[in-house]
Amino acid sequence: MDKWLELALEAAREAGVAIMRYHPQTLTVQYKQDGSPLTLADQAAHRVISDRLVDSGLVVISEEGEDRCLAAERYWLVDPLDGTKDFLAGNGEFTVNIALVDQGRPVLGVVFAPAINEFYWGAEGLGAWRIREDAAAALPAHARSASLKMAVSRFHDHPDVGLFASQNGITERVAIGSALKYGLLAAGEVDVFPRLVGSSEWDTAAGQAVLEAAGGQVLDWHTGEALQYGKPRRRNPRLLALRTPYGREEFKLKEYESELL
Repeated sequence: MDKWLELALEAAREAGVAIMRYHPQTLTVQYKQDGSPLTLADQAAHRVISDRLVDSGLVVISEEGEDRCLAAERYWLVDPLDGTKDFLAGNGEFTVNIALVDQGRPVLGVVFAPAINEFYWGAEGLGAWRIREDAAAALPAHARSASLKMAVSRFHDHPDVGLFASQNGITERVAIGSALKYGLLAAGEVDVFPRLVGSSEWDTAAGQAVLEAAGGQVLDWHTGEALQYGKPRRRNPRLLALRTPYGREEFKLKEYESELL
């Protein structure tokens, strides 16, 4: 696992350098078939990561690649620039996400925010860590909060988020972009993140690996089981991400379950 982690950290840092060459420049923006934006920074990061990870001998599945490789059993799952809208807004809350998926589970993840020079990483057997200002610190278990804090997306909201908050007595929301939400969960700075709009597997895999290494969970909203990978079109259902020591049974979800995507 150590060698995979070192390779992923190097690839993420190099991709971050490539991305920052375009930030905060005005960029020509293209749009994919699903309407999401694509920039030269996305493409540059994709090339850097693909070139670096090819030495592992494993398949590299990237948001910006063409082959989804649904039959692969062990592979890298990559979002070269997660939070493109944050990147274009110039708020610095965008990340490079690199995960190692084995038998449908993310077992290693690196989330790197190059604009603020902050890493989150986690792996089975190695725990979860944050590197901030080049100082590494393990992310230990945290006590319960006096009042729940909920992470929310800046650009991907849904009316049911407000319903979830009111049903569960949550009054404090923390808006944060990209996979940084999973890092804040792992660090105990927020407690819960309901993802109630569609997402793709490369959006969540690295963050899930980090959060699970810190004792948290990323759950399929419908089943309550840990999110699995290799789904059709690599699309996710609604999700509930929780830090330790919280559990799904502590939250009210079922009253509007009939409306789920």
